[in-house]
Amino acid sequence: MSCVLPYGAQSHVGLDLPDETLLAVFNEPRGGVLDDPAAAVAAALDEPLNFPALARATVPGDRIVLALEHGVPQATALVAAVANYLVEHGASADQLAVLIPPAAVAAGERDPRSLLPDAWRDEVALEVHAPDAAGSLSLLASNHEGKPVYMNRTLLDADLVVPIGCLRHEPTIGYYGQYGGLFPTFSDARTQSRFHKPAAGARRQQAAKQREEIDEVGWLLGTQFTVQALPGGGGGLLQVLAGEIPAVFRAGRLAYESAWRCGVPGRASLVVASLAGGREQQTWQNLARALAAASCLVADGGAIAVCTELAVEPGPAVTGLSRLADRELLVKSIRREHAVDALEAIELARATEQARVYLLSRLDESLVEDLGMAHISEPGDVGRLARRHESCIVLSNAQYVVPAAQE
Repeated sequence: MSCVLPYGAQSHVGLDLPDETLLAVFNEPRGGVLDDPAAAVAAALDEPLNFPALARATVPGDRIVLALEHGVPQATALVAAVANYLVEHGASADQLAVLIPPAAVAAGERDPRSLLPDAWRDEVALEVHAPDAAGSLSLLASNHEGKPVYMNRTLLDADLVVPIGCLRHEPTIGYYGQYGGLFPTFSDARTQSRFHKPAAGARRQQAAKQREEIDEVGWLLGTQFTVQALPGGGGGLLQVLAGEIPAVFRAGRLAYESAWRCGVPGRASLVVASLAGGREQQTWQNLARALAAASCLVADGGAIAVCTELAVEPGPAVTGLSRLADRELLVKSIRREHAVDALEAIELARATEQARVYLLSRLDESLVEDLGMAHISEPGDVGRLARRHESCIVLSNAQYVVPAAQE
């Protein structure tokens, strides 16, 4: 059986394997990719879920902030569509601001205003959140434990905040649910450090406690409206949902599960996964998400091959993987340092302990091998690797896949 696995912006890997070897191929999510995301956004804003049309939520002179998460597919198209809608319904371009996290800049993402009309693009402010700059933060309130909650000043001063985010599977690394696009994304450095810290005990208990804190801050913020993208393959979109935050995320969870759930008959000795999409998808966080999905489907002692166009240097915690061979000491070191990429480093350490990990990327071979992975130099090597295994599962866009293996 032959299959083609897309990765990166326009690259692909060809696999030609016996039918009995290829247990499952997940190449595309269920549902068609939107041909016109801008039209889909306009329709969603006119008829949002459990909320009046967005045009009725603002008046001329309102200060409006579009709070954009890092890694949202088609981010520039979404920002342009929301901004155009607001301006067409009476908002002033010079009262609009786009707020982005510093991770978006570090990943080299495009200016989110790049698709705005030339006539007023420069009137829309762009702010990169500075979590360690006291002047950019304001006190929101004290939480139920009496601890102060600091948030981005521009966000708190706004008359209307419209979070723009990407729906994901709930346990996904770095995903904090319905208010996560605001908190801890635009909170202070100390708070963000707490959320980057890997769990010392049960992961589910830590996640539940974090979700309670996030939901409380969401209630304190009073933000009611959101725009969320349901991702498609290769950086496209399947759907755009807008409206009341709880309603959007209830519908979004069902839509995401329907589109991205991948059921397979059993684990395989090799899982070949990919990060499909442009530069905004080629990140260490998405690599960690892909490894997490593949790890659920690979047999003990098996192998995982991830095909990417990853080119950015790793953060401090991932870089630290090359310094310590002892996993227990490594995990303790990562928890102690509170690095922004700590969760990614832990996932990479787990994956390389469970399976032999191969990486096709644009990174130096020495860097890949120092991190405990085997370097793949060309796409053809993936096919040769697959032919050496008795069973194989193929996952495209693995950063989004919801794996489900029958034991």
